Order: sequence, then structure tokens, then C-alpha cells
Amino acid sequence: MPDQFTASLPYILLATGAGILGSVISLFWNPSVTIRSAIQHFAAGAVLAAVAASIIPEVEQIGTLPGIVGGFVAGGLLMMVLKWLVIRFERQGNQKKNLPVGLASAAAVDTLIDGALISAGFSANDQLGALLAIALSLELLFLTLSVGVEFREGKFPWWQSLVVTGGIALLLLVGAFGAGFLLADVPETTLAVVLSFGAAALIYLIAEELLVENVQAEESIFSTATLFIGFLALLILKLLEPG
Repeated sequence: MPDQFTASLPYILLATGAGILGSVISLFWNPSVTIRSAIQHFAAGAVLAAVAASIIPEVEQIGTLPGIVGGFVAGGLLMMVLKWLVIRFERQGNQKKNLPVGLASAAAVDTLIDGALISAGFSANDQLGALLAIALSLELLFLTLSVGVEFREGKFPWWQSLVVTGGIALLLLVGAFGAGFLLADVPETTLAVVLSFGAAALIYLIAEELLVENVQAEESIFSTATLFIGFLALLILKLLEPG
């Protein structure tokens, strides 16, 4: 997959770098709930645009109904199991001061899936892969920032936060390169299954992670506006694609 690797590598490194940047920022900055909400809304809008304007049209074009439905159901079931595990860890953690294992584990799984999804996007076409990488860079930046803030609020050593959040960011490389080799010569129908699986994971991400702070944040028109701004920004990138 030399050509695909060459095309995808800068974007994969961009997304990984965004995650590492979020790790470092969390060591020095603890944003208010309102600021977190605004960032979440923007990232959610961008990811939503990637699903609606890029993944779904591509899946419709190259996939079959059983494959699309099967991939989406499998992705949804996996994310529901993941949420159940996170809730279980959080309940145990409330009894004593523990590392935020549940949140960190969920972020790690999300990042692995994100990496695989970027590779699947590039396997389908370069434009889809690039848009997914840009949207998921924003998502990973917020994700590592959120995990880092949890460590900071829990009074854990800074190096623990950096090791965990940096490790989460690097998992995107693992997911991207692993999926890149596995998906190198698969038929388009298989790519459609993987993309459908990823679409379900991203919908979970939007509903259960990126917008969860909205429940706690004070009412803010600006936060709501950033949702549409994020969606519009990625949609414009999609519309500016050549051809």
C-alpha cells in the first residue's frame, strides 16, 4: 500500500499530534465548563459533518444493505458494551481515589477505532480519508484534553497524565497502520462494513462524549453556535474538494 501510505501518513501524524497537543495543554490549562462545552460542540459539529456528508454517501455507493446494517449494528453494540464498562469502573472509582481508568480506557478504544476509520477512509478514497482525519484530529485534541483534566482535578502527578494521554494519542497510529495493512486489498463491500462500523462509533462519540458536558454547562448561545460552525467548517471543506 505505498501510495495509500504516502497519502495518509501526513494526516495520521496530524491527528496524532493533535492528541499529544491536548495532552500537553491539559498540564497547564483547566478550561471552564462553558469553554469545554463550546469546544465539544465544535468538535461534535465537525464529526457529524464527516458522518453525514462523507461516510454515509460513500457507504451507500460501495456497500450492500446487509453489510452496511451489520457493520452499523456491530459498532453500536460495541460502544454500548464500552459504555457499560465505563459506568462500572466509574462506580468503583467513586468509592476510593483511583485513576480514571474507565474514561481513559474508553478514550483508548475510541482512538484505536478512529485510526482504523481514517485508514478505511483512505482505502475508499483520499478525500474521505483527509476529511475524516481533520474531523478526528479535533475530536482527539478534545479527548486527550478531557482525560488530562480528569487527572489534574484528581491531583495525580503530571507525568501520569502525560503518559496516559500521550499513550492514548499514539494508539491512533496503531489503529491506522494496523487497519491500513489489513484493508490494503479488501473489496469495497468490506470497506463499507468497516465505515458503517465507524459511523456508529462516531455517533456514540457525539452523543455520549462530545456533548455530555452540555448537561452541566450553563446555557450559552455561543456553545450552540459552535456546533453549527464546526459542521459548516467541515462541510465547506467537503464542497471545496476537486471533482
